[in-house]
Amino acid sequence: SLEDIKDLITFSRERGSPFTIRLVKGAYWDYETVEAEQRGWPIPVYLKKAESDANYENCANLLLENAKTLRVALASHNVRTLAAAMVKAEKLGLPKKSFEVQMLYGMADPIKKAMVELGYRVREYAPVGDLIPGMAYLVRRLLENTSNESWLRGKFAEGQSTATLLKNPSIGLVATSAEIPKIKQRFYNEPLLDFAEKEVRQKMLKSLAKIQATFPASVQPYVQGQWQKSNTILERPNPSDKNQIVAKLQMANIELAEKAIQSAFKAYPTWKKTSAESRAKLLDQLAAIMQRDRYDLCATQVFEVGKPWAEADGDIGEAIDFCKYYADHMRTLAVPKKVGHVPGENSQYQYRPRGVSLVIAPWNFPLAILTGQVAASLVTGNTVIMKPAEQSSLVSLGLMKMLLEAGFPSDVVQFLPGYGEEVGEYLVNHPLTAIIAFTGSKTVGLHILKQSSQVQPGQHHLKKCIIEMGGKNAIIIDSDADVDEAVDGVLYSAFGFSGQKCSAASRCIVLADVYDRFVDRLVEAAKSMITAGAHEPEAAMGPVVDEEAQQRILSMISTAEKTCQLLYKGNSPQSGFFVPLTIFGNVDPKDKIATDEIFGPVLAMIKAKDLHHAIEIANSVEYGLTGGLFSRSPAHIAQAREELECGNLYINRGITGAMVDRHPFGGFKMSGIGSKTGGPDYLQHFMEPVVVTENTLRRGFAPSEVE
Repeated sequence: SLEDIKDLITFSRERGSPFTIRLVKGAYWDYETVEAEQRGWPIPVYLKKAESDANYENCANLLLENAKTLRVALASHNVRTLAAAMVKAEKLGLPKKSFEVQMLYGMADPIKKAMVELGYRVREYAPVGDLIPGMAYLVRRLLENTSNESWLRGKFAEGQSTATLLKNPSIGLVATSAEIPKIKQRFYNEPLLDFAEKEVRQKMLKSLAKIQATFPASVQPYVQGQWQKSNTILERPNPSDKNQIVAKLQMANIELAEKAIQSAFKAYPTWKKTSAESRAKLLDQLAAIMQRDRYDLCATQVFEVGKPWAEADGDIGEAIDFCKYYADHMRTLAVPKKVGHVPGENSQYQYRPRGVSLVIAPWNFPLAILTGQVAASLVTGNTVIMKPAEQSSLVSLGLMKMLLEAGFPSDVVQFLPGYGEEVGEYLVNHPLTAIIAFTGSKTVGLHILKQSSQVQPGQHHLKKCIIEMGGKNAIIIDSDADVDEAVDGVLYSAFGFSGQKCSAASRCIVLADVYDRFVDRLVEAAKSMITAGAHEPEAAMGPVVDEEAQQRILSMISTAEKTCQLLYKGNSPQSGFFVPLTIFGNVDPKDKIATDEIFGPVLAMIKAKDLHHAIEIANSVEYGLTGGLFSRSPAHIAQAREELECGNLYINRGITGAMVDRHPFGGFKMSGIGSKTGGPDYLQHFMEPVVVTENTLRRGFAPSEVE
């Protein structure tokens, strides 16, 4: 704040005419500290009130010293703060009318009266507006003025002496640290980049230029410890600029797929005997490489799949989290657990790897999901065939190179870019495939489940399928919801990364008595969202991934326009595969736009009679992935907790952006099978549980056991 005031003083001098600066102590301390801790960022506010008080006085002094070019307004109810400003003004020889004091109506009236009688200008202010926001304002004021360090509490509730209350806050002040102390044995998510920082933006721009200079990049399969060549080439255009070729993919064929699985199967016996600690250390090293190359990894996603800056960074952060979380979890699972409590018998519960893991990853979280499935496979002792989506093979190539740099043996991971219906289908049916980890569409997921259930000649095991599919996710807006928070949460959940998330909100179910007011606010807010190329820092929404997706979504919009009320349809560039941000109103819950997964920036607004009706509508689709509720009612929140059918329920926040450990992710119904990624049960899917029981009784003697 002191530096900001210096900038404003310079501006006022250049401007040549004064303007008012209102100096007030921060009113959102809890919000600022909690958000910083959630994001893993330095705390931007002081942790001691004495620090805030001392800084306020420094700022006030600087403003008063420049009162000739500024209008100074000091907002405070703290007598020490006001007295210090009065003394400073007297020392500067300023007339009493050269600044004003601002105080809230109904608070500290004796102080106002005394200042007016002394000849100072006092402006009394009061909140004006709707009752509900006004009550929130009142509660915040009550919390401030009854806090442990509040001046009003000290004076009127605790009876502190005048000398104590008027003490200079700078005396004996020990500054607190902005860094949040970390607790050992606790998992911490990788902090996201703050693109509001100039240095961070400059690094990102530098990486964008660096990565763009490498286009078109060459992507080759990596099989049997060597880079392979193919004559089948697929060109991958930049979704933001379809005339730019980002990469040329050399697509693997069935012959190469056979070599890959034979190589992975051959490497498995050695890899599974590698200690869990060694495998975990390699994942830690992989995470460190990702941290080092973070900006380049972000830039690659921006160009290849059209992710705006913050979305790309979130993907990298999640990939890092998967590596660290699964490494730590495997260290715990690797220790056999004793089961049973009878003398003369020792039973140990332990885990063993399954074999060759086939990872078929999607393009929408091109590094995070791929890394999570590959990391889980490797750290549990399985070997891996990595089959990326055609749209994100350059990002996947980056992971392959980082795995090799981290020190993973060259034969434990095979990198196999190729067509899903060719090499993917071949490997799903292969008798040596032990695990299939798939994330993608419902159609493909169900096909994999069907094919993997058929036992092939020479197959000695049942294939383990970990299948994550789609969603048709709903956010419910209760009649007493905080509209500001709800609008923000719905916009980001529906249109972040152009709605191309399985967790994205494509239905917004609003109770009838607030429907019109909420829709009006939502549409006006949607108009402020900027659609631009993903490389542009201001892009709130970028393109969809390719032309096929673009034409499919546009066709769905065109069909919906014939049966639904079009509330808003934004503008979008023509340079790439863009789809306009689209909102439909008064949608029938049975309309295709309200039942079918769209995977694009399209939101259906649905009106419900009451919460029971809203939950009924939300549960009426075949998917069960994410869901949300904005409500102030404890009873309604409790009802939603019990009745909403979704794997991840978010209350009074957006429904996307799940983070490892904090929000283990995954759904049920037609959204998938298998435990949640980034959660305490996930690694068990990649291993077989084994119990080893030993009879320790020898000739009537059983040694004592230490628990």
